[in-house]
Amino acid sequence: MKKIFTILCIVLSYQISFGQVKTEHVLTSKNYKEYASSVKVPKSVAPFWSEDFSNGIPSTWINSTVPWVYRGPSTVPNSTVGTQGAYGTNQGPIQSPTAQNGFMIFDSDYYDNNGVAGAFGTGSYPSNPNGHIGTLTTESIDLSSYPAVSLIFNSFYREYTGIAKIAFSIDGGATFTNEMEVHPDIDVNDATTADYQVMLNLPPNIAGQPSVHIQFIYDGTVLYNNYYGYYFWCIDDIQLIETPANLMVCQDEMFGGWWKGYQVTGDLGCNYTFNPMAQANKNPYRLEGVVRNLGANAQNNTTLHGEIADNAGNVLFSDVSNSITLAVAAVDTLAISSFYTPTNMGLHNVSIWASSDSFPTTDTATMSTIVTDSIYGIDYDWNSDGANLGTSAWRIGRTCGGQVGTTAYDVYEDDEVTSISFHVGSESVVGAQMTTEIYEGFGTNSIFLAESDPYQLTAADIGNWVTVPLLSPLPVFKGTSYMAAVRGYAHPTDTFMITVADNPAAASYIQDNGCNLNSANPAGTWYSATDKMAIRMNFGDITAPSNVDEQGNNSDFIIYPNPTNGLFTIETQKSCVVSITNVIGQEIIKYNHDGIDPLSFDLDGYEKGIYTVKLYYKDKVSTKSIILQ
Repeated sequence: MKKIFTILCIVLSYQISFGQVKTEHVLTSKNYKEYASSVKVPKSVAPFWSEDFSNGIPSTWINSTVPWVYRGPSTVPNSTVGTQGAYGTNQGPIQSPTAQNGFMIFDSDYYDNNGVAGAFGTGSYPSNPNGHIGTLTTESIDLSSYPAVSLIFNSFYREYTGIAKIAFSIDGGATFTNEMEVHPDIDVNDATTADYQVMLNLPPNIAGQPSVHIQFIYDGTVLYNNYYGYYFWCIDDIQLIETPANLMVCQDEMFGGWWKGYQVTGDLGCNYTFNPMAQANKNPYRLEGVVRNLGANAQNNTTLHGEIADNAGNVLFSDVSNSITLAVAAVDTLAISSFYTPTNMGLHNVSIWASSDSFPTTDTATMSTIVTDSIYGIDYDWNSDGANLGTSAWRIGRTCGGQVGTTAYDVYEDDEVTSISFHVGSESVVGAQMTTEIYEGFGTNSIFLAESDPYQLTAADIGNWVTVPLLSPLPVFKGTSYMAAVRGYAHPTDTFMITVADNPAAASYIQDNGCNLNSANPAGTWYSATDKMAIRMNFGDITAPSNVDEQGNNSDFIIYPNPTNGLFTIETQKSCVVSITNVIGQEIIKYNHDGIDPLSFDLDGYEKGIYTVKLYYKDKVSTKSIILQ
C-alpha cells in the first residue's frame, strides 16, 4: 500500500546587554512571555481630545528637568530614530499611525551612557548610581461632560528596571494621584511591539472633573542587579474618548498552558509550534487567554472560546470556559478546562476569542501548531504563515567568545534525540564553526549531556536551516526538561548568529563565555533570553547523509504526475532520505523512506512553481524537479 503524507505549507525555514552588537539580543530575567497585544478601539468611537505631536511639544505642557525629547521630521535625530542608547540601538522608532510627524521619547539608556557601551553614569542625565525620573504633563483638560473616560495612546516601551506610569491631577498640577502602571506585565528586558496601543480607563474620581492634568512618568529609580533605569519609553497619538458602555479585548492567547496550566503541571507551558505526536499525546493542547474589560459596564457571563481546526478547515475541537463577571477595568485569565489531544499529524489552526452577554465577541486570535513525527520546535511564525523568521538574531560566535544559545523543551514521553536544527542568521560568516549540544535542566542548574562533531558553515547555510546530528542518539525521559543548544566559537571575523523566533510562550537561554554580558557576573553565567532562538530538537533520524560524492541519475526514482496540481507520487527501490525544497532553497519536507512502498505527497496550498526533489541514498544523491501548477 502507499504511504501518504500531506506536506505542510511552512518554511523549515538585551540582561542589560552591556556588550550588545548589531541585531543581537541579551537579557537576564527569567520569563517566557512578551506583552505584545494591542487594543483595538471601535472605529465608531471618536476622540474628544487628542495630541499627535505634529507641532512638537505643546507650549502648554510641562517637561521635567530630565526631559522627554521630541523626535520630528526636522529634529536631529529625526523621527526615523528611536533610542540612541548603547544597548537598544536596534529597536528603531515607535510605529504609531503618525510617527513620521513626530513622537516623544524618554531615552533612559542614552541619558546614562551617551550611546557608549560600558560607559555607565557618564551621560547627560545618569541613571546610575541613583536613578532618574522623567515626567511629561499635559495642559488642563476639561472632562466635566464625560463621566467615563478612556485614555488611548501608542506606546513603545522596553524595560530594564524603569517603570512606565501615568498619574492625574485635579488641583491645577499641585498634586498627582491615582498612579497607574502602563505596562505591568513587562519583565526585565521585555518590550512591547513598536506599534502597541494602550487603552486605560481613567479612575472614577478623575473622569468628570473640570480641570485634569495627565502626567506620563518614566520612573528609573528602581534598583535591579546593581543598575537603575535603562532602555526607553516612546509615546504618540494620545486620545481621550468617552468610554464605550461595553468593550472587551482578549490578548496574550496561549495554547501551551502558560497562564494557568503550567502552575498545575509544573512544565514550561510553551506554545510548541512543532510538536511530535508522541509528545503531544502526553501533553495535550491547553487554550487560555487574558480578557480585559475596557468598557464602562461590568461584563456578565464572560467566557473564553477556543477552536482547533485542520488545514482544510475541519473543526477538530471546540469548547468554552466557565463564565465569570468581569468588573469595570478588571482583567482576568480564562482557561478552557478540556484539552485537545491530536490524532493526526499536520497543521492545526488554533482560534481563541472571548464574549459576554453585552459584548458578542472580541477579535479572534489565530495561531498555528504543527503535529510532526519527530520535530520539536517553537519557531513557527504564524504572523507570516510560516514564511519567514525575520532578520533579528542572537550573536553566538563572537570576537569576545563562543556563547551557547539554547531553547528549552519539556519531554512528556521517553524518546531519543538524534540531532539539533538551527536557523542561521543572515549576517553569519561562511566558515564559522559551531557544535550542537543537549543539556538537562535550564540555565545555571543545567547539566551537559551530549554534543555533535564541529560543524562549519557553508554559503548555502546562511539564512537557512541547518541540521547537525549528535555523536550518538541521546535517550531523554518523560518528566524531564532539556535545552537544545548551539555553541559558537570565539573568532575575530567568523561571526555566527541564530535567528530569533517570534514566540513569546517559549524559553531560551544564553551562556556568556567571555563577552562580559554583565560585569557583575563571571564568564560561564547563564541568562534567560527574551527573544527566543530558532533551535529545534529532533527525534529520530532526519539527517541526510553527508560527504556524498557520487551524483545519481534519472533512473534512480520516478515522479508522477509531473506537472501536478498538488498530489504526486515518488517511487524508488532503495531506502533513502527524501528532501523537497522550494525555489529559494528552503526545505519544506524531509522524510526517511524505507524503499518498500511508493510515497505520495500533497503540495496543495503551496505557491505554484518549481520544487526540487532530492533523494539521498547511502552513496549518492539524485535530484529532480516537479512543477506545481
